[in-house]
Amino acid sequence: MEGLAYFKEMAPTLYNPEVKAWKDSGGRVIGTQCSNIPEEIIHAAGMLPIRLRAPGLPDTSRADSHLHRINCSYTRSVLEYLLRGEYDFMDGVVATNTCDHHLRLVSELEDKGRFTFFHYFQMIHSSTPGAREWFLLELKKLKQHLEEVFEMHISDADVKRSIFVYNRTRRLMAQLNDMRRQDPPPISGTEYMQIALTGMLIPREIFNDRLEALLAEMGKQPSDRGQSPRLLLLGGGCDSPEFVDFIESRGACVTADNMCYGLRHYMTFIDEEADDPLRAITDRYFDRIPCPSIIDGFDHGYSILRQIMKDANIDGVINARLKFCDHWNGYSVLLRGALQRDEDLDVPVLDLEREYNTAGSGQISTRVQAFLEMLNA
Repeated sequence: MEGLAYFKEMAPTLYNPEVKAWKDSGGRVIGTQCSNIPEEIIHAAGMLPIRLRAPGLPDTSRADSHLHRINCSYTRSVLEYLLRGEYDFMDGVVATNTCDHHLRLVSELEDKGRFTFFHYFQMIHSSTPGAREWFLLELKKLKQHLEEVFEMHISDADVKRSIFVYNRTRRLMAQLNDMRRQDPPPISGTEYMQIALTGMLIPREIFNDRLEALLAEMGKQPSDRGQSPRLLLLGGGCDSPEFVDFIESRGACVTADNMCYGLRHYMTFIDEEADDPLRAITDRYFDRIPCPSIIDGFDHGYSILRQIMKDANIDGVINARLKFCDHWNGYSVLLRGALQRDEDLDVPVLDLEREYNTAGSGQISTRVQAFLEMLNA
């Protein structure tokens, strides 16, 4: 499909042609460290939010002198990108303490970055009513800080317009995920990740138009993909289409996910009619599948995830967790136990430990191949 070529071009590069055009027109760019950071507020300020990534990084030699190697390779890679000047085009960063590794990165970003704007969004780690009020308070602080530094006013009307734009994205991505349920699906998991990443890198209005055109193109073209085991991929810090392609090249198809660079970033809508748009945004971030950093969020998240697995007719799950990631390691244990107790699902789990910029290895290849042979048996 011709429309896919655009997303394949945009996904690998943070400072891509769309971002360059945005900057040339006088637009500001704000980096965000986590999918729990409410981008709608940055968008309402007339700025472009971009997820911090470090694609194609060969090593983290500079960052390793500042962050110990027991910190996950995502945080060290982001710091390496900063030290190499790869984020110099950004006007600011919003960072958060998703985990201890991210918290350690926050101080490095603030200390070594030379941004006009730096904001620490203090993350919640539970789903209680008190945590909901905490998130709302942090959201208000972010809005106020943007207004003070850039000398502007973000009105409720501005926020509601951004909610509408972001909800349009979520409707289009929901339509795309519905199409992935087909057997065979019209696009690969690799192509899906390229689309998802592009949405985190370019102006949202452009992304929406491009995605809507692609969906129309997909609806007219029958899939020529063969049938193969259908996998759900999950894990933190996984933003590598090459890694997904590595898995699919072994004879599988990734047709669903629970990743911060995938479905979880785009799922669940915001109430467009709410009188308080900031509270409506807060509710959305609590209603979706929670990150494993939410200590009491597993049961709520599993109820959503199991429905995704049933709707997508999933044959197996791969948990691609980063080395030293305690949250996703613990989540893997909880998920395996929940699936073993679930009488309605018979879905095995493969637990893979990987580094951030490693597409694959001999050991991973052997384990994936053995897992797929088991599914095909």
